[in-house]
Amino acid sequence: MTPLDILYESVKNRITIDKELFKQNLHNWNAIGLYEKGELIGCVIQRENEVHIGYKAKPTASIRKHLKMTLKKILDEYGSAITYVMENNEKGLNFCKRLGFYEILREQCKIKLKCDRCKYVN
Repeated sequence: MTPLDILYESVKNRITIDKELFKQNLHNWNAIGLYEKGELIGCVIQRENEVHIGYKAKPTASIRKHLKMTLKKILDEYGSAITYVMENNEKGLNFCKRLGFYEILREQCKIKLKCDRCKYVN
């Protein structure tokens, strides 16, 4: 299973495209596998300062290592990070807010969020 396979599995119930089209649409994104005890458990996709994350299962350990590896790097390079969450994805929205993202725009059933500083990494 690839990082993009993991990401697809985490969102497939909220999107209307198949896995191959999903992967094609992300061909110009950086896909970063997230590992716990040597097992691939999630994926971050990143293009410039836009970032999205998905896990196949809730991590059993702290995700600070994942945040340092991905979100902190984006914040250091770009000064902020953005992401989008569907309005009906309350779990995703709450997760982003816990990390330090805040709402900046609502459009077409999507919420655009921005993060200037992550609460969990220095």
